[in-house]
Amino acid sequence: MRHWTGSLLAALLVALPLMAADKDKDDKGNDRATQFKELKGSFEKARREAIQAYQAAKTDKEKEAAFEKYQNPGDQVPKVLKLVEAKPTDDLSLDMLQWVFQASQGQNAKAYDLLAEHHAKSEKMKNICLMLSQTHPDAAKKFLQKVLDENPDKDIKGYACYDLAELAADKADKGGTADKDASKSASAEAEKYYERIAKDFGEVKLGRQNLGDLAKGGLFAVRNLTVGKKAPNVESENLDGKKVQLKDYKGKVVVLDIWATWCGPCRAMIPHEREMVKKLKDKPFTLISISADEEKKTLTDFLKSTEMPWDHWWNGQTGGIVKDWNVKFFPTIYVLDSEGVIRYKHIRGKELEDAVEKLLAEAKEKK
Repeated sequence: MRHWTGSLLAALLVALPLMAADKDKDDKGNDRATQFKELKGSFEKARREAIQAYQAAKTDKEKEAAFEKYQNPGDQVPKVLKLVEAKPTDDLSLDMLQWVFQASQGQNAKAYDLLAEHHAKSEKMKNICLMLSQTHPDAAKKFLQKVLDENPDKDIKGYACYDLAELAADKADKGGTADKDASKSASAEAEKYYERIAKDFGEVKLGRQNLGDLAKGGLFAVRNLTVGKKAPNVESENLDGKKVQLKDYKGKVVVLDIWATWCGPCRAMIPHEREMVKKLKDKPFTLISISADEEKKTLTDFLKSTEMPWDHWWNGQTGGIVKDWNVKFFPTIYVLDSEGVIRYKHIRGKELEDAVEKLLAEAKEKK
């Protein structure tokens, strides 16, 4: 491309946002609030149609297309962001950014940049920080740090600090053995935020718990339960009420499946787990399902009608490994090598089976 053409393009790219900033109305004379309302309506209509298409789909291909349409119903989000950029500091823009956050399931980096630059001190950051406590996208880090540094509300600062700790803890797990330096750095960062929570925001409530208690669990997990760490011993009871413990399985590749009979995704794993256990029955491998059902009878009754031919422990809803290992969701999966070191977390299906077979091959080589 010729030099003058590139210069003209660069000039247009600079000029367009400036022109947009002076334009509160579209070609139909609609103001920003009306345009936002129309874009929201279009987005919601497209998603409803996608749901209907998914329900009517007769093939996997049709289902995939409908799901893709649901995930990406149109260009409404970028158009709303352009409306925000026209007047990024007003209350309407903050409402629009909150909508973008929800519509994009917390994954839009531009929205975080605009929130950080113009709204970090707002009391409305509370809802966003609370929603981020359920998911921890990397794009949110700069925004969360700005909220922690600048928001005057102690509760909001506490939520931002907790989100930053969880984000770093997630990164420590993802690094794992593939990138030990990155994992170590992320673990140190998570510890820093958890320690600040204990110091400054321990009494802040998050649901029924306070951030101080959550930070204790987070600190234990990041110090003891990240990939590459040797798993702490676990004590529980089997279906006969006898004491069992993890350390007795040393020398075997172990999958710990912390689950509950009422958990749909947990039940969905059972057919594959059953096939995997049968396939590996002559190998030094053990699958241990640890039930968080409130009553042991719920588990034993379930096992009468569902074939699950492997080791079962009953923990209950509270205490034990659920509390000590900071379990936040079901199923929670840990894969341990023959030395008891955590090598994988939160994997299922073929990925789980491949991981087990890889660790079995490693154990055979060591022998």
